[in-house]
Amino acid sequence: MNKVIYSLFASTLTLSLDVANAASVAEVFNGDMLGTNQRYFESVAGIPRESNGDEHIFKVQGCDITATVEGGKVGKLRIELTPKCQADLTQFVGTYAPTPGNPLTIGAFIASSGGGLSYSASCLSMCGNAADPSVYAHWKGPHAVDFREVLLEVVLVSDAALNAANQWESQMRKAESEDYVMETRFNCDQKYDAIAQKAFEKVQVSAVTIGTELKAPGC
Repeated sequence: MNKVIYSLFASTLTLSLDVANAASVAEVFNGDMLGTNQRYFESVAGIPRESNGDEHIFKVQGCDITATVEGGKVGKLRIELTPKCQADLTQFVGTYAPTPGNPLTIGAFIASSGGGLSYSASCLSMCGNAADPSVYAHWKGPHAVDFREVLLEVVLVSDAALNAANQWESQMRKAESEDYVMETRFNCDQKYDAIAQKAFEKVQVSAVTIGTELKAPGC
């Protein structure tokens, strides 16, 4: 009986310590974490739930955060955004980021950063059912923020995102051809970035990645 009571006490104490020592999203998804070694990062973020090559996925306050470790150091951080999981980008790029506390949209980031985003998509036409396609807006920061890059991702599942994608797609198809859209040639020439920017301006971002040498879908 005493062993059972002690075991329950020990389990409760361990759980209490884990909760007390649990990191916050602000502590893990933070510019100070970029460039740290994997061991230090995990001492703050905890043990990854899943690892795929260089990418390690952590659950922090119910939010999915992915750290890409290259050469033993954290080079990129990604967070999936939800109503309960929001990112404070000022911790990475200062005043180039929107004021935290509001849902992140493409337009909000354009207003704070001054623009200059390039747009791409994994697929816009005949995408199939393997995975939900996404549109990406890529920003390269200046020397003032150590040339950090921001990659905003919009998964095409909500009505707002789908309508914006349809606007972008229809104008490119009209000006170019069906093949131009299906072969994602717009990822190569960036000719229709202005149209994408206008279409997605008010659409909420699904995930954001920050680091260097970020890769969006290519040609």
